[in-house]
Amino acid sequence: MFAPNSQPVTTQLPSPSPSANESTAAKALAAAGDAESARDVGALDDAAKNAATRLGAKKKGLVERLVYGPLPDAGELQSGALGAHKAGKQKRGEPVVAAALQSLARGEAFTADGKLSAALRQAVAGAKGYGFTVPAEFGGLEGRYVELALAEEEMAANGLGPLAVEISGELTIGAGSLLAYGTQQQQRTFLPLVAQGELMAFGLTEVGIGVNAKKVRAYVEPDPATGGFRLHAAGDRNKLWITNATHGALVAVVARIGIDGKQVGLFVTRLPERDIGPEAGLGYEFSCKSSNTGAFTANHNARLHFHNYPLAANEQIQADGVEVLFYCLRMGRCMLAAMAAGYQRMFAADAAAYARGRDGVGGQVIKHELPRQHLGRMLGGALQSRALSHLSLQQDADGTDLAGLRDLTKSAAATTALESQIACERVLGGRSFDKSSRVHEARHNMHVFGVVEGEDDLILMGMVKDVTDAFTTRYMAGMLGVIQSINEDAQGKPLPPDQRILRITPFTVLRDPVRVWQATTRLLTKGAFWLLVAWIVWSLLLEVLMLPLALLPTRWIPRYQLLPQGLRRYARFAETRLRWLRWGYLGINLWFQLELTRAQIPLQRLGKVIEQLVSMLALCHHSTALQDDSQRRIAALQCEQIMTRVKGTRLLTGLVQMDRLRALVGAVGDDIEKGQCTLIQNVAPQPFAHAFEARAKKPKA
Repeated sequence: MFAPNSQPVTTQLPSPSPSANESTAAKALAAAGDAESARDVGALDDAAKNAATRLGAKKKGLVERLVYGPLPDAGELQSGALGAHKAGKQKRGEPVVAAALQSLARGEAFTADGKLSAALRQAVAGAKGYGFTVPAEFGGLEGRYVELALAEEEMAANGLGPLAVEISGELTIGAGSLLAYGTQQQQRTFLPLVAQGELMAFGLTEVGIGVNAKKVRAYVEPDPATGGFRLHAAGDRNKLWITNATHGALVAVVARIGIDGKQVGLFVTRLPERDIGPEAGLGYEFSCKSSNTGAFTANHNARLHFHNYPLAANEQIQADGVEVLFYCLRMGRCMLAAMAAGYQRMFAADAAAYARGRDGVGGQVIKHELPRQHLGRMLGGALQSRALSHLSLQQDADGTDLAGLRDLTKSAAATTALESQIACERVLGGRSFDKSSRVHEARHNMHVFGVVEGEDDLILMGMVKDVTDAFTTRYMAGMLGVIQSINEDAQGKPLPPDQRILRITPFTVLRDPVRVWQATTRLLTKGAFWLLVAWIVWSLLLEVLMLPLALLPTRWIPRYQLLPQGLRRYARFAETRLRWLRWGYLGINLWFQLELTRAQIPLQRLGKVIEQLVSMLALCHHSTALQDDSQRRIAALQCEQIMTRVKGTRLLTGLVQMDRLRALVGAVGDDIEKGQCTLIQNVAPQPFAHAFEARAKKPKA
């Protein structure tokens, strides 16, 4: 399941009259007058909280502690590498990988049209690869997710990335939903089938809707004759880009309960073995067609059409579909990082072999500095993706909330995978575009990794919300009511949009001094305001007290003595800058105020810096834990390149520039929206492959 046009779920927040339990982000949207977004985000927040409760995470997220404290110790930061190393010694995944590679060596892994073959699936299923994390009582291997990550990385590294993609979807969001939320009967029915190698898909995205599950338009209605339901997913409600979906496969379908219902449900069913049209006279329709995507071409990826399709009552998962999605996606993102590590190792291996064997201008390619830099980028990206994947998996196993870490892990892995693809092309040149090259075959997948489960930039904004939510709720929420109050008339009704004040600036004081004075006096009576002032004073005092430590050489500080000399400066830089980001986020809030609910650029920029700094820290501790000098050198090179990028990404000193950038982006966007962009006025757009303009009507009873 992937959604190139997925909608942001982090800049949309709750209703005009938010309850006390709703998130600060939701209240901010309500205060800004965006009631619809506020309702959406409020519902998404509730689902995320319920999923976290089911997971039983008791410890505050790692990324939040890196920014706001208390700082995690070195043992926690190295736990992912040590846990994966221990899991690797058990070799549970080796038979699975061996079966897959033997099938590849025999030339039977792919069909003539480039699809994964039945022979490959049979061989891998025989080694219990499709039931890797399924309990033994259902015929599975009962492996842990970190062991699955190791196996999937090896598959991707050896040219079997599509198989890793298939198994990942099968187990993380397919079987994972059954293991967490299925009844005993559902588990006994479906999990043995999964373990035997039957494909299982997750039907979320639609022709007209991306990964925002609260926006799905497919729906079910009760069927009095059977006690079950009838599924309607016609027209723009068709399920689209559904990986692993094919005739006869299992699928978990996300659908609204009732055409206008607020509740979103999840239903597990087996798809028919063939398309069913109205001529069959069965009273329902079904079709499974290729989604015609240029990515995941070796996998099944389908568009599913349902009209009045029967579902049994016992096929309903008794849980909110959005909650199930939040629960399962955390593992999906960890597995994506593992696959990205494997792909990048594959790029590096092929490019290194070429560089060693090819003579360029002035000698072998490998002897030149620029190709070496490109090779280092591939290897560094692989190690970074692995380090984040293993750290996230261990955090989850230890009961630590993955909020923030799961999202930046996915974003960082997808980013480095695409960068490594480009770096490989720089070394291989035109050979990387050979149709028989596995580097060429991987190209589309590397591009789509950044939009699988939602576009990376939007995911980063969600990560910022997760990391800063506790701070915002405690110290910033009190101001929302103040600004909201001056955006209401005497009867308490919201003012028209053109009269609202979202941002108090010197110009606002001149333009509307009375309302600004009202806001100021009300703010001074708020306890939350003085709590924020106290936090600022206390935090500044701590920074002053820590100034002498900044003068100490890194090698004198016990925390960094645990790291190799070549990595200490990077770990210290990362931790220092992460601590400074608390000021960065405060400054962004004070600058943009309520306008931050629609200001995506500053939040994305902040998210990218957090991603880069956490990646640096993960690299330092991962390579330290494994005592591998070669990997330490790779880690140091990757950290150096990341540090250069961080120093060039300005936050507080770039606020004016960000305002200017946002204004320019907004002006161009307005021209396009109004059809006034002259550069494209006379260019006829290509019709959509899956038209979504026409809304499917509710079928007549």
